[in-house]
Amino acid sequence: MKDQPHVGLSLVSKAPMGMLITALVAVIANVLLELNIITLGYAVVGGVVSAVLLLAYWLGKGGLFFILGVSLPLVLVLFTPLASITALLNLVSGFFFGFCAALFVYKLLPNK
Repeated sequence: MKDQPHVGLSLVSKAPMGMLITALVAVIANVLLELNIITLGYAVVGGVVSAVLLLAYWLGKGGLFFILGVSLPLVLVLFTPLASITALLNLVSGFFFGFCAALFVYKLLPNK
């Protein structure tokens, strides 16, 4: 993938739809179930950091960024307080929302 950054960067164009879908899932889950704001906050920040690390890899900054970017979801699952299945749903939807939000911001940047 390093030789073909367009493969990873093609996700950037899909980021707005990803934000919409993950926000919808989070809203529905939090209306029907319970909101865990701490877990949701960790997840969104983790998604943003993961996206930034993977963007660095896709832009040719080195393979270490790939390893860190794909390892971050595991770290989030290990260190985030997950007292219920709802917290896990908040973690997953928040992570992908943060990931898509970071890709959307990258899409809006003028100098790519």
